[in-house]
Amino acid sequence: MEINYYTIGERIRHYREENGLSQEELADIIGVSWRHFNYLEHGERKTSIDNLVAIANALKISSNELLVDYLETLPQKLESEVIDLMNECTLNEKTILVDMLKHLKQLLSEYGI
Repeated sequence: MEINYYTIGERIRHYREENGLSQEELADIIGVSWRHFNYLEHGERKTSIDNLVAIANALKISSNELLVDYLETLPQKLESEVIDLMNECTLNEKTILVDMLKHLKQLLSEYGI
C-alpha cells in the first residue's frame, strides 16, 4: 500500500484551521520549523510517527483521523461501534436513526462523497 502524504497533509491543514492555528503556531507546538511543517502539510515530505502523534495531540484528534484511508481495521471498528450504539436504543430511537442515516447517505451522494 502506498501512502499519499498529500492527503494526510490536507487533513492536517483542515484540522489545524478548524482549531484556529496558523502553520507557525502548530509547528511551534510540535517542535519543528515552520518550513518543515509547511512541507508536511503540503505532502512534500514524509512525516515521522513522532511528528504524526504530536500533530494529532496538538489538534486534539486521533491519529486515525489523519490515517483513515490506510487503516484496514477501521471499518470493522466503526461497524462494531454503530451496532453497540444501536443496541442501546429503543425501537423508536432506532427507527429515527435509520431514517436519518438514509437521508444523510442521500445527501452525501448528492455532494459526490
